[in-house]
Amino acid sequence: MKREMLRPFRFSDMFWRGLYGIDYDDARYVIEVDFFDIREKVRLYRDGCLVEEKSSPASFDIEGATIKAAMALYGMKVAKLMPHGQKAQPLVPLPGTAEDHRLSFGRTHPVASALLAAAAWIVLAIALVTQVPNLLNGIGHLTGWSVPTFGLPGWLDVFLGVAGILAGLDRGLRMKHNPLLDD
Repeated sequence: MKREMLRPFRFSDMFWRGLYGIDYDDARYVIEVDFFDIREKVRLYRDGCLVEEKSSPASFDIEGATIKAAMALYGMKVAKLMPHGQKAQPLVPLPGTAEDHRLSFGRTHPVASALLAAAAWIVLAIALVTQVPNLLNGIGHLTGWSVPTFGLPGWLDVFLGVAGILAGLDRGLRMKHNPLLDD
């Protein structure tokens, strides 16, 4: 039986596919995720050959270590190698992926990257406070209850919703995760 091989990364994959890798014990381990897969499958490859597939959060036991991977709404909460009795090591986004491009931007433009990261955090916090009541009221129409909202103009609600999605995307690309902001 022919073993399934890791498909090469293409530019169009950048928008939906994540690849994270690490060299360990004379082998190259790569986890692959499809951010739009409703089943949240995480696939582990060793030297390009599929080893195992599990649902997120996933834990893969390899010789002398464990690889842990968990998906967030967009991006990864966790992607790390945990050698038994040693410090955990993060899996690194593979070249060409959106995460790799965001990390590269951070290395080449550290001040702009830090400002963007701070803006993403602030936008998510504001969106959480202002948009959750709107969401609850949307659900409340089915049950007849409501919560007070901020009464923002429609254009501002739309702007905060879109900005919140973009801010969440930036945090996902940087593999930053906070249960209150990013789930």
